Amino acid sequence: MNLSYEEANARAAKLRELINDYRYHYHVLDESTMTEAAADSLKHELSQIEEQFPDLITPDSPSQRVAGQALDKFVKVEHLYPMLSLQDVFSREEVEAWIERINKLLPTGFANRLSQEFFADVKMDGLACALIYEDSKLVRAVTRGDSRIGEDVTMNVRTIENVPLVLRASKHYDFLREGRVEIRGEIVMYKKDFENLNARRAAEGLEVFMNPRNLSAGTIRQLDPRLVAERNLHFIGYDILREDVHELPLNTDVYAAMRELGVTAGKPARALFGIDELMQYVDTWGTKRGALEYQTDGVVIKLNQRALHAALGVVGKTPRGSVAFKFPAEEATTVVRDIVISIGRTGA
Repeated sequence: MNLSYEEANARAAKLRELINDYRYHYHVLDESTMTEAAADSLKHELSQIEEQFPDLITPDSPSQRVAGQALDKFVKVEHLYPMLSLQDVFSREEVEAWIERINKLLPTGFANRLSQEFFADVKMDGLACALIYEDSKLVRAVTRGDSRIGEDVTMNVRTIENVPLVLRASKHYDFLREGRVEIRGEIVMYKKDFENLNARRAAEGLEVFMNPRNLSAGTIRQLDPRLVAERNLHFIGYDILREDVHELPLNTDVYAAMRELGVTAGKPARALFGIDELMQYVDTWGTKRGALEYQTDGVVIKLNQRALHAALGVVGKTPRGSVAFKFPAEEATTVVRDIVISIGRTGA
């Protein structure tokens, strides 16, 4: 490759733009702007330019997703905002009781109708993680930990292909690219990737993994980012935190903002009104959960009005304005082929 420095600089910038645009369309919009082979060729060309001109390497370059040496340990990080857990509910009656409680607690002046506007999304069974961006650049990724203190897993999270290293320019939400913005979500492994990985391990005579959730958590806690990069993990966002809660008045705004900024958000998420719509959504995904790409054990329900949610506050480690509706455990049938009875040395 015979390029001048100026030509290489311009070409590298164009390649980064093309690769990031492909990533956005593929992971966020479920569209393919080019073949995987074509995308790989662009990444290869970029790596060649960066090898020839090392000072053209930028922290957000696609070639820098896996960088640096293995860590000795993870650094503990205090969350600016605690990563709270949700109260579980298991029936329509418990959801109705929750709605009744929050209506009693709402500050005066809020119309009752607002407390009937809900936002629901399928609850992903993965590892909770917070992505922290400063002026649109990813600077830190932190696990939930004990809700107040987590672990810095930035180097590992950078290897996840659908995590944007730089937030995209946005028509409606570009203000979120200024200053600090925290995007929370779950790190999951899709069921098909889990099955393919286990099939390869079984063929090699290696022990297979038990479930995608434990594998995702264990993978993110590997000290060598190169090992993490070998497993196909995904980040799916569910919240955006800023100092001013009024910048994004509704949870529907949060999901729209994530998608415009290049972050994958839950596809099943919906705004719903009233208990009947809410329970219909719960029942639908309770039946259809097997069709999801990832494992789930329920539905997260919250007030759509974020100011109302904040006004309700927290009790213990759970926010009053959200609950998690838990599905019954999935059942399967099996055939008992044999029973072996043995007698221990004591005769038991």
